[in-house]
Amino acid sequence: MLTRTVRKTTIALMLLFALAVNVGVSQAQVVPVTASVDRTTLSTDEILTLTVTIVGETNVPLPVLPHIDGAQIIGRSTASQITITNGKATAEFNFDFRLQPLREGLLTIDPIKVVIRGVEHETDPIEVSIVRGSGRRGGVTTPPTPTSRRLVGQDYFIDAEVDNETPYLGEQVIFTVSFYESGGFAGRQRYRPPDFTGFWNAQNAQRRTYSTLTAGRRYTVTELKSVLFPTVVGDVVIEPAIMDVATIFFRSSRTPYASASIPMTVKPLPPGAPASFTGAVGSYEISASVDTNYVSSSDPVTLTVVLSGQGNLDALPEPAWPDMPAWRVFDNRAETATFISDDKLSGTRTYQRVLIPEFTGFLDVPPIEYAYFDPTEERYLVVSTEPITVTVSLDAAASANNFTSAPAKLDVNRVESDIRHIRASESSLDVRSAPLTSRRLYWALWALPATLLVASAAWGFRQRALSGHGAVDPATLARDAALTALHGARQSGSDPFVASGDALIAYISARINRPASGLTHHEVSALLTQADISSSLVQEIDALLNLTQDGRYSPAQMGESAEPVLDQAERLIDELEWEFEQ
Repeated sequence: MLTRTVRKTTIALMLLFALAVNVGVSQAQVVPVTASVDRTTLSTDEILTLTVTIVGETNVPLPVLPHIDGAQIIGRSTASQITITNGKATAEFNFDFRLQPLREGLLTIDPIKVVIRGVEHETDPIEVSIVRGSGRRGGVTTPPTPTSRRLVGQDYFIDAEVDNETPYLGEQVIFTVSFYESGGFAGRQRYRPPDFTGFWNAQNAQRRTYSTLTAGRRYTVTELKSVLFPTVVGDVVIEPAIMDVATIFFRSSRTPYASASIPMTVKPLPPGAPASFTGAVGSYEISASVDTNYVSSSDPVTLTVVLSGQGNLDALPEPAWPDMPAWRVFDNRAETATFISDDKLSGTRTYQRVLIPEFTGFLDVPPIEYAYFDPTEERYLVVSTEPITVTVSLDAAASANNFTSAPAKLDVNRVESDIRHIRASESSLDVRSAPLTSRRLYWALWALPATLLVASAAWGFRQRALSGHGAVDPATLARDAALTALHGARQSGSDPFVASGDALIAYISARINRPASGLTHHEVSALLTQADISSSLVQEIDALLNLTQDGRYSPAQMGESAEPVLDQAERLIDELEWEFEQ
């Protein structure tokens, strides 16, 4: 009996050992990085999709393709799926590269190298046969759609598109990014728009959120729309838009999701422009009015010209002003008001001109023409104001020969001799002492609470480090000190502009290892750009620093801007911290 029991136990142990060996071998055979193509033979008219797959990791680098002789990269997209089993997360990332063959023949894709946890992995080389096509290329700008089978099972997906892939120079283009997020994996998002090289980006992205059912799952969709105006002619590419997501399971890191890039062809404006055309593209109307139609020869007239419609009103060229020999003309700065309506940028651009009459009688303000190119109708159009007549009468107190420069004077006669004369004013009004706000001590006292809070927080972290409570990372010290200063300013009611500006500058100077003293806003932007901080974040930081400077020296004019400035500083410090850690 004992022998039989020993035999069974031995057999069981051998089977378990063999199973463990097989599992170990199967796991060892898992290749973390692979590459594949959607076909091995295609024509020069078609697009080849190269997919690089990385499995087993939740934080992976973006694969860098080797030089591919005979093809060019025209687009890129990313898809991923994260699985959590027994508290352990595994992921599969698929990086799709869209390649346009340049000539027929054998296309060789050399091994793609990816470094994961210090270990270099590389894929096998791939060979694709390219045959001659018909010369008509199609499908170049078709990004992956949310209804494709690649969306099945994905928790996140990002898609980008434009409403017109072949606009005219200066024509309005709507760039739309849609980020799909499954309902059970809500996380904090941070949108990183493309640089929009070759475009005028009119306004910040307009955001809206809605829910949709697609590919068998319920998704929350965050939609962001940007209004663009192409500024160069020819082939241009809108680089991928990126959405960083910090899921509820991984608060300390963010996963980037990138859309496909969008190639576009910008057409030049056609010939045949009228003589008054100055470069406006869109759809416009023009009107003109004066503040009065009856003036004396010593009074000015204010002419107001309003251009209204759809287009790039911020960069709209001035009208071709007509000659006005009957008037002396003085220009004022133009004012622009814009708004988004039906996904179109609309608004008004207002010009004001001060007119001084040179003659008396019936003086005309001639019609003002405005020529523009309408991309919808694909033709040039000219709109014009109506002529305006102003009646100018001779001022009775002015000189008929030079009435424009003769001021009206009143003769003052003595009525009574016992009237007490008004004392003559001083020749100049001098301030006997410098105002309080011009003294450095005044602003130093304003900045003292925030400075003391920053110093106190830094000293506390340093003391904990020296007392043996573990090493303190300088980056963490800088961030915690800045956030502590902002929190203290909020609690004590200190000047939010001073506290925000000082905390942000102190944090940045510690991060880039430069003394904060004498650091200008321009230098901050340049140093952050050198540190590979995204251009959109650098622009936000520069805007906030300018706001804090305006609020520091003109607090009465800032109004409600003072309330959220501390929150903005905290958010920007968190965004900077994340980018510095990448």
